[in-house]
Amino acid sequence: MRRVGLTLLAAALLMWPASAGAVPSDRPLDRLVALVVERLDTADAVAAAKWVAAGELGIEPAIDDPAREAEVYDAMARLGAARDLPEDWVRQVFFGQIEANKTVQRGLMLRWRFDPAAAPTAPAGLASVRPIIDRVNVEVLDQLALRRAELTAPDCAERLARSVFGVFTTGRGDALHHAALVRAAVSLCRS
Repeated sequence: MRRVGLTLLAAALLMWPASAGAVPSDRPLDRLVALVVERLDTADAVAAAKWVAAGELGIEPAIDDPAREAEVYDAMARLGAARDLPEDWVRQVFFGQIEANKTVQRGLMLRWRFDPAAAPTAPAGLASVRPIIDRVNVEVLDQLALRRAELTAPDCAERLARSVFGVFTTGRGDALHHAALVRAAVSLCRS
């Protein structure tokens, strides 16, 4: 079903009118998409921290952290249950958020391999990033509960496409971050 959602979201984005002014002002999923963007913004600092730490040890940076990811899924499932959100949906949403974050990390690290001069040399502090991720995760759950009707509606992909396209038209981000945003957004609809 996620593949269908991704296809629908991508199609909706591709078929959106060329005139950016056609974006409707009533986009109830904008706040949720803004939170997804805020969470994705942490990927750059996480990638930099992993890159520098691995370089200091002379090893390849590890992007996947199954133990930490499992902690996030379990914690969000518990918090989601308190908001009467289905566990499978909560796990789907956060799987999408984590995979999107890793997409950015992989893309940045690949860029740094080919352009070492662009690679970070000073470690980014993960201690300042985790509180942001934790706060945003809770706010995402709040938005899932608040926007449940829109996120379970048959036109969810179209509604999300409007909000995602709204981010694209701001000129914010690059192709890597835009692709990651689509990856994260597609996990938000529940059918």
